[in-house]
Amino acid sequence: MNTTSAVGKPPTWYWVVSWLAVLWMLFGVMAWVMDLMTDESGVAEFSEAQRQLYAARPQWLFVVYGVAIFSGLAGAIGLLLRKPWASMLFAVSLAAIIVQFGYTFLGMHAVQVLGAAEAIPFPLVILIIGVTLLWFANRSRKLGWIAP
Repeated sequence: MNTTSAVGKPPTWYWVVSWLAVLWMLFGVMAWVMDLMTDESGVAEFSEAQRQLYAARPQWLFVVYGVAIFSGLAGAIGLLLRKPWASMLFAVSLAAIIVQFGYTFLGMHAVQVLGAAEAIPFPLVILIIGVTLLWFANRSRKLGWIAP
């Protein structure tokens, strides 16, 4: 793969990362829709600790979850279109991630309810990917791969 390019023309790996970002966000959309569609029979299949957290989750937190996912998807599409607003949308997504998991850990006590091994790994991966996508969009702007 070409890792160096003239300013203005992104390298091949830029497109690979951008498409992976879209795919990642589409998985997030699927998870959000599945959560939205969860009914009592679905909740009955959760562990007792998961049911406890699900019941304690305020509706506004589900909305924040949607903001994180859909602004991230729009940001990923912005990368594909090489638009400067991709950075802003990834910043909104990251802020929503921080609010969502901050409340989940501090307000709902997810680590105490689920245990650290179950509560921490996936949110940590989501946070790292969110930070990385914001960095990538900002770096791409500085390199001229997306409009200033």
